[in-house]
Amino acid sequence: MVDILTDKRGWKEFPVEAVVLGVFEGQQDGILSELNRLLDKAVDHIIRRKEFTGESGQIKLINTLKKLPCEHVLLVGLGKREEFTLEQLRRVSGNAARALRDNSVKSFATTLHTLPAKKATVREQAQAVAEGSILGAYQFTKYKTLNKNKLKNITGVTLLEADNAVEEGANAGKVIADAQCLVRDLVNEPAMTLTPAKLADAALELKKLGVKVTVYDKKAIEKLGLRALLAVNRGSGEEPRFITLEYRKGTGAPIALIGKGITFDSGGLDLKPASYMLDMKSDMAGAAAVIGAIKAVAELGMSVNVVGVIASTENMPGCHAYKPGDVVEGYNGVTMEIGNTDAEGRIILSDAIAYAEKNFKPKCMVDLATLTGACIIALGYAAAGVMSKDSALVNRLKIAGESAGERLWELPMWEDYKENVKSDIADVYNIPGGKGYEAGAIAGAWFLQHFVDKTPWAHVDIAGPAWSIERKHYWDKGGTGFGVRLLVEFLKRQ
Repeated sequence: MVDILTDKRGWKEFPVEAVVLGVFEGQQDGILSELNRLLDKAVDHIIRRKEFTGESGQIKLINTLKKLPCEHVLLVGLGKREEFTLEQLRRVSGNAARALRDNSVKSFATTLHTLPAKKATVREQAQAVAEGSILGAYQFTKYKTLNKNKLKNITGVTLLEADNAVEEGANAGKVIADAQCLVRDLVNEPAMTLTPAKLADAALELKKLGVKVTVYDKKAIEKLGLRALLAVNRGSGEEPRFITLEYRKGTGAPIALIGKGITFDSGGLDLKPASYMLDMKSDMAGAAAVIGAIKAVAELGMSVNVVGVIASTENMPGCHAYKPGDVVEGYNGVTMEIGNTDAEGRIILSDAIAYAEKNFKPKCMVDLATLTGACIIALGYAAAGVMSKDSALVNRLKIAGESAGERLWELPMWEDYKENVKSDIADVYNIPGGKGYEAGAIAGAWFLQHFVDKTPWAHVDIAGPAWSIERKHYWDKGGTGFGVRLLVEFLKRQ
């Protein structure tokens, strides 16, 4: 865990291993000139040789030679002032934390939150710096044993020149980033240890925060009539879990957050190629994001009513596995023909969505799911796809995502696509029924639409941004925790 602290002192007075200072492109006469003066012109050659100009992504570590209370100064380039946003501030903070950690720095101070981001308050800037610093410092080292004593970690970050707004923003940023790190831990955990039962245990931890958590085992799921969830579970030796979380500190009907919790996806009898299975422990990232978001909401004490609904199982090719050609009846009575057992996420989500609407009567529903590779083909890893017949709900989600730095892009739910999931023998087909997998992400959303009655609902396909194949700004390799900031910001704006 990274401690986030605040202090009223400035960077020239604060004793610490390193201080992070931001420089806008073309404005070297500010901080660089002051630093040059304080270090007896030791920065002159950097300026003359243009080793650091403030361009976005530049980093320069300088030893102060004991001429300042801090041991080092880390200069980070911010790019053009007029183009500087909250998300860039978050990313710069993450890059700074990682660079200092790699240089064996354990604690540092920063003034990045004092820099003006477009359309942002000081509180929001402090929150972004806290988030970026914690997320950038994140590592999943639970299973490292060799040379464990040599692992480098950031233990503390101090935001300088602090006032009440900075303190409030820093505290909020820590809560949200810690929740996102919990999601990363859950997603990165091997499927052999992160079973549906263990995912439920993670949800149960929220009871300590005043969240009502109910966990249904297989027998209870049978009594509830969640037949679609049970169908996907048949091939697995691990029992399924159905989880509900209730945080009620607001007025009126709750907002329902629904998560796909496939703790490992082999593809079932329609087995995935081996390389496609390598990161399938991450197929519960939507469920983890729901847990993380509600954890953050509870710790922040937000005045909202929110419920979480999670369906969790493995998708395995055991001897009792559901088969292509099977017909499964969902919780709401809609029947679904199985065209491919690897399109299992929408099967279990059908029960979760129908259950949430019937039993919690929410004013709106949002599901998060690593649903389709097709969404990655469409949008890559930089954004999640959002699909809904309710344009107002989509717009609210997109605005929240833009503010939180977890962007969404709308894919159309035109009636033309509804035919893609039409079955000849049942109510709906679980894969696109055309020549291939065209419009696969939209087909997944149209499938789920059959399990929504009247409640405004949006489907968020996080298959791309939920998992990172590279270290980049505040992302590490593996689970990213995508969705936590999006959902918290969405709930904050209700």
